[in-house]
Amino acid sequence: MKDPLDLLHVHPAADANDEPDSSVNLGSLAAPESTVSAEGGALVLREDQGPAQSLSMLVSWAGHTDAGSLSEQLSESLLSSLPHHLLASFDVDELFDYRSRRPQITFTDNQFSDYKSPALELYEVRDALGHPFLFLTGDEPDYQWERVSTAVLQLVDRLDVKLVVLLDALGLPTPHTRPIGVTAHGNRQDLIEGISTWGPSAQIEAGLSQFLELRMTEAERDVVGYTLHVPHYLAGGKFPHVAVAAMEYAGAALELMLPTEELREASRLVEHDISRQVRQNSEIEGMVERLERNFDEYATPQQRSLLVKDDDAVPDAEELGAAVEAYLRHHDPAEDAAAAAEDEAPDSPAALGAPESLPAPDSPDEAETPGGSETRVDPGTHDSGADPADPETDEDPHQDR
Repeated sequence: MKDPLDLLHVHPAADANDEPDSSVNLGSLAAPESTVSAEGGALVLREDQGPAQSLSMLVSWAGHTDAGSLSEQLSESLLSSLPHHLLASFDVDELFDYRSRRPQITFTDNQFSDYKSPALELYEVRDALGHPFLFLTGDEPDYQWERVSTAVLQLVDRLDVKLVVLLDALGLPTPHTRPIGVTAHGNRQDLIEGISTWGPSAQIEAGLSQFLELRMTEAERDVVGYTLHVPHYLAGGKFPHVAVAAMEYAGAALELMLPTEELREASRLVEHDISRQVRQNSEIEGMVERLERNFDEYATPQQRSLLVKDDDAVPDAEELGAAVEAYLRHHDPAEDAAAAAEDEAPDSPAALGAPESLPAPDSPDEAETPGGSETRVDPGTHDSGADPADPETDEDPHQDR
């Protein structure tokens, strides 16, 4: 049998002269700033790493459970705002069916350019306080799930990863005017108990995330997953609300401070645009009202938060998010990381509870989402179907929409 790690191409740290922007790439920093190094073509922990530098891993990839373009938004947000270094990339020619998912290429005048190859990449990232973690992101492979999962498991063992968190999202008949729901799963009961707003029993179509979680559990490695619920009529485009919620769940579970300020601003713009479209279409407005009634009838009254003890009050997600953003605006992450090295790391202030719908800003009705692409409400074939909060439903939580 081929060595699963043969699927990985290891990237050595960049030389400081090659990458002047040290705020973006860990490879340009002095060696002590990087937790993982490449030796003999393999990834290893630096020998001087202590317990305080224990790594965790966040996993999110584009696939059949990526409603609202969750994976793309997470990758863009984390890699554009946090220091990071590309550790390794998987061999895409071994893993992808190009004819079933044809890559995009640009044709201008008489030349081709800008080929968009599939990718599956592993990064070392540092959060806003300088705490390191691994981030596996890209496209869900078509082939060799066993080898990919075994390769990830070997990396978990070799790099002494303490916890793996998987994030994905489904399009379900829920209204955008209610909090983002979640189904929590995995083998860490302290990180999933009392969290789910919907937890059905059903036979479902597997994705690589579910398969990897199964293999991690069989290997007795700590793993949890959070499947976010995206309104089915918004599942086909970028829905920043789901990315904000995913960051909050991941940040709380991994005890990391992850950036959400830009995603929250995008959520406000999208919320305004969606509200305008709903008001202009009576059919969609009626559908949303029916979904609201169904949601309110079966909604879980309260979710447990990972950030508080059982006898404490659950914090308000929006207040905590605003506090985090204010903190980041007035603190230097490098100075905070140096101070944190002398003391125990503080608890993550990222909110776990699903965020409420954000109010629309005072802007013209023609507001567009960042990048100029307007959010489109697509009612599809659902209107008041089974709600994920309904315990009696047989709706498949991972079925393609």
